[in-house]
Amino acid sequence: MSDAGAIVADEVTLSSLVREAFIDPIRSVLIIDDEYPTWEQIFGAEGYDPKDTSARWAVNSKILEVIKQFRRKSPALTVDIHDGSKNDEIGSYLHQSDLLVLDYQLEKAEPHGVRAVDIIDDLLSSRHFNLVVVHTALGELTTPFNHVLMSLLCPLALDPTQVQAGFELVRQLEESEDGNENAVADIRAAVSESNYIAFRKAVANGKTARGLIGTPQMVAFKAICDNAGWDYEKKENVFLWAISGYEDRLIKANAKPREIRWNSPGEPGRPWIRSGGGFIAFADKNNTELLKTLGEALEDWKPSPSRMISSKIRSEISAQGVVAEDTALADKHAYWQYYQELRAISSDGSKTKNHRKTLIEAHAARHTERLFDMVGEEAVKFGLKLVDCDPVAKNPDAKDGFSTHYNVNAKSPEDRVKALQHYNAYISTKPVSGWHLQPGHVFKVGGDLWVCVSPACDLVPMQKPNAGMHESTKASTKPFIAVQLHNRNGLDAGEVNSNTLVFLRDMATGKINTYSVYQSSGGFGSPVWRLFLAADFGRFTVNEDKTADLRLSYVFGEEDGLHVENCESKIVGHLRYEYALNLVQKLGVEFTRIGLDFVAPG
Repeated sequence: MSDAGAIVADEVTLSSLVREAFIDPIRSVLIIDDEYPTWEQIFGAEGYDPKDTSARWAVNSKILEVIKQFRRKSPALTVDIHDGSKNDEIGSYLHQSDLLVLDYQLEKAEPHGVRAVDIIDDLLSSRHFNLVVVHTALGELTTPFNHVLMSLLCPLALDPTQVQAGFELVRQLEESEDGNENAVADIRAAVSESNYIAFRKAVANGKTARGLIGTPQMVAFKAICDNAGWDYEKKENVFLWAISGYEDRLIKANAKPREIRWNSPGEPGRPWIRSGGGFIAFADKNNTELLKTLGEALEDWKPSPSRMISSKIRSEISAQGVVAEDTALADKHAYWQYYQELRAISSDGSKTKNHRKTLIEAHAARHTERLFDMVGEEAVKFGLKLVDCDPVAKNPDAKDGFSTHYNVNAKSPEDRVKALQHYNAYISTKPVSGWHLQPGHVFKVGGDLWVCVSPACDLVPMQKPNAGMHESTKASTKPFIAVQLHNRNGLDAGEVNSNTLVFLRDMATGKINTYSVYQSSGGFGSPVWRLFLAADFGRFTVNEDKTADLRLSYVFGEEDGLHVENCESKIVGHLRYEYALNLVQKLGVEFTRIGLDFVAPG
């Protein structure tokens, strides 16, 4: 047997790029199968006899076929085997493998797949991207596929009014004189688990149940509905009632919704399931070319170019990590001086633990950048191959090419505008990070948004304690300047490059909103700025939702004089440094402007 997925030398195709991004980085394989002997069984007192013809072990030649494909790769893969008998021990195995080959029938008797589903659920809950091939001896893939997928789905919010209306129709049909006294059982039987899964995919694609009712898979259900004389609205209500039984099965304690895509058995291509935690392919045990099957399923998934490039970067870090690290650390004099700065304690106590934390944070950012400089070249080469391989690059008349892998409707003006807004937010903002205020932190006070524009060196806790306010350390506060952001949704396209705008994602709705430091278009007028005082020197802890709570004070004037107001605020965004610096400069121009005596005509 040739190496799985072998291609002609130098031929670049989507298949070869998928292999390079996802298959080639695999270095270890864990097989969980109770019919495969483990090392403990081979060398232990129990022993393993390859000539044993009992039903306990798989045929020796079949086991070797599966293992040899992994050993023939260059470099050869590390292969380990677990029999799946003790689930409490499996967790220590799972983190060690890049690919899991999982037997669906780990139980000796029905119901099968219970342990396999538990293992997959635990695996996909990890922080790693996992590749799984479910290997089954059932002779068909629909049963294991449906079982695994149903275990990963969370219930939909079905309209209870429609469900109840559907139930009333079925009850009336059972009670009518010429009706069907077994209507409940017959309708539930006519709506299979596969029908439910097709419904979930339709909902994910923005469609309704009505389009499914006329498909070949729904012939039995449609016949019952037609005999009852129900119109499409009633058919849809009855269908929703029928699938509500599957929804009840999906209710799990503390289940977190997963973003899941899939291709079912019977649809064009290989069956697969994709979630945030990994990718699952399915293969019959008569099929021993598992790497080829996995590669074909990955190609059918149509991963986006961005995901493929990201996977390539991850694999290069893994492959070149030590060499890249040694290269990055080669300038020992620079790193020696950095460490002197890190451990230095000045006589006035300014270089404390807080200052060290800032130094380490800055060092980690620079070091990460240097590491990427070492591994980025291969990722760039891969990205160029990917773009050159795009059907549009080869044929301008081709339809969209790899851009369709993003599932964005290029023909929709709304989606194109949305793409531009999300791109602008992506390049200019990042998740809230750090442990103290920095230029670019966007925070909300009441209904107003503000962005911190004080220089970074003035914001380090306990550093420059007198900056902005004399002896502010006595009150454990950090003075800083912030500029107000004004909503500018619906602005003219020409203003995008005015250097005055901020594109910020709303944490509640996910919508990208546009803001400016100026209230009107054209950059006229003056930015609204204010001096704030942050409690605890501006230190904070980032919450799970990537926000941070901050206690502030500010000074405002009334007829009877100046007042200090205390308030709670929340950091809701973070501009990248160069975009924050742009706003700092805008405010600097405002502070240093020269008043001239020109008179407007008229």
